[in-house]
Amino acid sequence: MIKNYFFLNRFVIEANRLISDYKVMNLFSQEKDKLIIECENNLSTKFIELYVNPGQPHINIRTSYTRAKKNSVEFFDTVRRQRIHSFGIADDDRIIEINLDDACIYFTVRGKFTNVITSYSIHKYEVFKKTDAEVLANMIREFQSKNYLTGSNYPDLSKISKTDFYNDIKKTYPFISNDIIKELKRRVSEEEDKSAVLKQILKEILNEKISVYINEHSGEIHIAPDTFDIFEYTGKKSFDTLIEAQSYFLSKKRFLSEKHRLLRIIYKHLDRELKRTANKLNNLTAAVKRENKEEKYQQLGNLLLINISKIKSGMESIEVENVYAANEKVIIKLNPKLPAKKNVDYYFDKAKSEKINRKKSIQLLEQTKNKFDELRKTETKLKSIEEINELKELMKKMKIKDKDYVESKDDIKQKFKHYIIDNKFNVYVGKDSKNNDLLTTRFAKQNDYWFHARSVSGSHVVLRVENTKEAIPKSVLKKAAALAAYHSKAKTAGVVPVSFTFKKYVVKKKNMPTGTVHLLREDTLLVKPEIPKGCEFVTDE
Repeated sequence: MIKNYFFLNRFVIEANRLISDYKVMNLFSQEKDKLIIECENNLSTKFIELYVNPGQPHINIRTSYTRAKKNSVEFFDTVRRQRIHSFGIADDDRIIEINLDDACIYFTVRGKFTNVITSYSIHKYEVFKKTDAEVLANMIREFQSKNYLTGSNYPDLSKISKTDFYNDIKKTYPFISNDIIKELKRRVSEEEDKSAVLKQILKEILNEKISVYINEHSGEIHIAPDTFDIFEYTGKKSFDTLIEAQSYFLSKKRFLSEKHRLLRIIYKHLDRELKRTANKLNNLTAAVKRENKEEKYQQLGNLLLINISKIKSGMESIEVENVYAANEKVIIKLNPKLPAKKNVDYYFDKAKSEKINRKKSIQLLEQTKNKFDELRKTETKLKSIEEINELKELMKKMKIKDKDYVESKDDIKQKFKHYIIDNKFNVYVGKDSKNNDLLTTRFAKQNDYWFHARSVSGSHVVLRVENTKEAIPKSVLKKAAALAAYHSKAKTAGVVPVSFTFKKYVVKKKNMPTGTVHLLREDTLLVKPEIPKGCEFVTDE
């Protein structure tokens, strides 16, 4: 909920109390997508952190921030030394305005256009993240025409339809997020007054304690009012202010993300080593249990030595009296190309080799058992490790390196642009020809939907089908097709034909150019190239 409109509204209220009348001293960036505004008054220095990555944008206030001596870039020189008069939020959009002496800083959360922009006259502005000039000019005009609030914004719910409440509320106030609707549905029945309960939920967001909900098992972390009950969690920490809660949430999220990344690497390595060691253990156990032929080869060598004078050149075998068994003869195979002495030595060497190999197998079996037991102990120990340093020490001990980690399909997906349609359906978009091949040939599953704008260059688009028994709504297919059109050379056209089919009908023939495929079967949708409503951009790491 960190990018929720009402969280941003509460941030504005708290920021006005905390940092109003401070002076902007420096604006700099030393991390991708993150801008820091250093502010001070006579008593203290504070730092406004603005993060514009579309996957997890946020604005927060920190009491400390260490600036790097190198790789730090200055921004927005025109607003330095200006005083902060107030923070405001647009009454209908996720746009925060920071009012200065004779300039404004805008932080906007809107998918791939999430950005920080300064405006210091009607036609002069600067941007943090490079954006198309025409798009930027339109955004500035829009921002300057908005009505900004410094206090709580409670939407008027009196005109919302009682019979079609959920659809009407999303249509009228699209900034009321799915988490809020989910909490509302948890609290009310169809017969109850939904408007009254929704208003209560919004009051809680704007006034109550804020909690961070942590699920150590799954690695999931959420931030919401202390009164919310829609998250599964193993631990919960409450704060009086949103800014304190956000600081903890962001720090804990980074920690959990790194912790579970390392755990995935270690568990993958452990699983591979356990399987390999178990197979080795089975093979060694079978080898040790096999008949010991040392004595047999030794006896055959002795029998040949006793009868060495009877061995003639070119003989393939010889029958001799078995002195180790009464009244029994034995036939011993010979190598006709070898002299008698060499044939005798062959069996003695086999006996010696059998003895050495058996001894080695027994020693190796014991070592392998010990290794298997150690791996099992490590597997158990992993469940109790909490600190990242301990995990890194364990990786060092096990000689695991990050670069040795082989990517699974879950890891590969981080390479693509990622959208979520209707808060449920995952869509992945290729970035270039090579990336398209990776998406289609390695990542996509047989029953996933595959899309591509017809007759033009563009990205491969994959709609993940999690449950093959559940039909994908046509509206979702159209939204995915719109994304395919948007990520193509035809993105400026009015309407674009988009081919779609199941991945199993998409083939990559030998010698085909990178990014090129052949469709065995296809259907077509005519769509407007856009990022449609209900489609949220997550990340393009």
